[in-house]
Amino acid sequence: MKWKIIDWLVRLLLALAFTLASLGKLTANPGVLEMFTRFGFPDGFHLLIGVLELAGAVLLLIPKTRQVAVMILAMIVVGAAGAHLVHDPLLELIRPLVFAVFLALVLYLPRKMIPAA
Repeated sequence: MKWKIIDWLVRLLLALAFTLASLGKLTANPGVLEMFTRFGFPDGFHLLIGVLELAGAVLLLIPKTRQVAVMILAMIVVGAAGAHLVHDPLLELIRPLVFAVFLALVLYLPRKMIPAA
């Protein structure tokens, strides 16, 4: 029972984090737009990433779509880590790495909930 609660808490926290991350992109926050331009991404790319982040956050909350959500969000995190690695100081990698750890937990926790035979 405790693993189920931990699983839901991790998924809720991660869904909230990705939802908040998507808001800056979907509302065309000037800082986000500047960053995407500096990284060399085409106009409007921030909207695609924002929609994918929001969709991944929603899918993360549906147990049957957990793995699809993790795949979508992991691709975004890897892309973000690569972009930050090339264009920013190394400290900017902390956020994508934290997201990656939580995504790994989302895949690991269901295994903890299966009773040992």
